Amino acid sequence: MRVKKKFQKLKPVLRIAGYCSIGIVFLIVSVAAINHQQNIPCTDYRIHINTENGIYFLDENDVNQIIRDNNYVSRKGTASGEIDYNRLEKIIENNPFTEKSEIVLSPSGDVDVYVQQRLPILRIINKKGVGFYLDKQGKKLPLSDKFTARVTVATGNILDSGLNEDFSDSTLTNKLFQLASFINSDSLLSALTEQIFITDENEFELVPKIGNHIILLGDINDLQEKTEKLRSFYRDGLNHVGWQQYSLVNLKFNNQVYATRRDVAAPQPKILTQVAVTDSSKLN
Repeated sequence: MRVKKKFQKLKPVLRIAGYCSIGIVFLIVSVAAINHQQNIPCTDYRIHINTENGIYFLDENDVNQIIRDNNYVSRKGTASGEIDYNRLEKIIENNPFTEKSEIVLSPSGDVDVYVQQRLPILRIINKKGVGFYLDKQGKKLPLSDKFTARVTVATGNILDSGLNEDFSDSTLTNKLFQLASFINSDSLLSALTEQIFITDENEFELVPKIGNHIILLGDINDLQEKTEKLRSFYRDGLNHVGWQQYSLVNLKFNNQVYATRRDVAAPQPKILTQVAVTDSSKLN
């Protein structure tokens, strides 16, 4: 009985000792696995760059050059533990065209470098002719000597000096980003818009790819409503009278679309389409 009581008293101690032993074994195995992984020689070095969106700012040679320019050269046969993956990722991400990079080491020693390029949505050319891109997050990108992204171009009365100032410093650039984001999200505007023009009065105009007319937005308020008015105008107006009849389509005013005929000498816009708040537009 005394032996049994002593054993019962020792059970918690033995249980704790057992857990500790398991933990120690697991730790030893983990350390051994890490050491083994770090000693695996680099057998191959592969670079993967996303180009699904038709963006080709960077290629494999560019990424290799970025690594060499920063005195970080990894050769086949180098022990995996000698490669500073975090530093290598940061070096690649310091390139203005890189949004994110990730380094993956396989158990066999293959090193895969994955590079996510920034996605431009707007190209801006300011009054001095300085150009730069805005990406989908509103960050500025320089122009590239090797690749030109096929995105909407903004010109006109734009004072933003480009990469020399932060994105948040320019109210107009912020509005351009909002407008470009909306254009990209709308099926009609994304297919239609070729250029955004800023007038001397800081109003926004759209230059469509077809039709030989200008779309005057005014400000960027109520973009959804203005787009619906434009969609109704195209469907119920231009499809009947022809796309070459008008030089200006004015969406500035609530519930109305004003259009100026191309043959009017002194452009005094007349109401072509009356748009009800809930109904589609109808020709007068």
